[in-house]
Amino acid sequence: MARTKNINWPSKLIEEIAYRRCVLFLGSGVSATAVNEQGESPKTWGDFITLIQNLMRSPSRDDIKFVKSMISQENYLLALQAIYDLSDSGEYADFLKRNFGRGNYEASAVHRYIKEIDSKIVITTNFDKIYENLCNEDYYVKYDYQKTKSIINNIKSPENIIIKAHGTIDDTDDIIFTSQQYYNSQEKYPEFYNLLHSLFTTHTVLFLGYSLSDPDINLILQNCRTTSSPASPHYMVLKQGTSRHRIKHWENTYNVKCLEFGPTYTEFTPNIEELKNQVLALREERQLP
Repeated sequence: MARTKNINWPSKLIEEIAYRRCVLFLGSGVSATAVNEQGESPKTWGDFITLIQNLMRSPSRDDIKFVKSMISQENYLLALQAIYDLSDSGEYADFLKRNFGRGNYEASAVHRYIKEIDSKIVITTNFDKIYENLCNEDYYVKYDYQKTKSIINNIKSPENIIIKAHGTIDDTDDIIFTSQQYYNSQEKYPEFYNLLHSLFTTHTVLFLGYSLSDPDINLILQNCRTTSSPASPHYMVLKQGTSRHRIKHWENTYNVKCLEFGPTYTEFTPNIEELKNQVLALREERQLP
């Protein structure tokens, strides 16, 4: 049996979060910790891309070969673009809503710990509304990538803000889920990506619930890479098992330091709880609001 590996949370990161100088960036792995009454959880990228292939209408052998090739290369965005092009738009939208909007998923302990961390800014590439529904009991504001001016105004306000970087399942026409949708949004909403770049430059960013192969985070980082010093890195929480070479590439290219837990995803929850406990303890020790 593999030995349990817990994260040794860097003191610098704890301080950045405690002083609310850290942006939390939530991926599909956070949503996957939620469950509904049937014991189902939202799909992560790998599971989703496997199922959505069934929507393709009369694909040729070349189509199937291309999609499988892109998936094997972890080029999920091009695979999804091909699937989208070969699918009925109504069936595609309904599939998204069934997977991200109609599951009646309950927020998990991970969602609650993240909320208790009380970060000023939380950004998510998730379409579902699990985290924002949890935050509805308090006063949070929420905007997507189309509302840059409103985001900026609320960053300057006392309220916490949730930024839906790829849209919300409430409007499937405006979500960013394929390569073409992403590049179209960059062209149409450049001010939003300029804002993201500014946040990456001025804040520490902690990524939760991503893997290094997730296409949404790869696209964000390609657009938001910074020239900040390795002495002031961003961080990603990652299940152990990723190639050392890929981790080194991320550190060198994106200035993202990987913090590994493991050996299974079960250890994610207690590690986030420990992060929360250390942040709240430091705030209490230094009498931070």
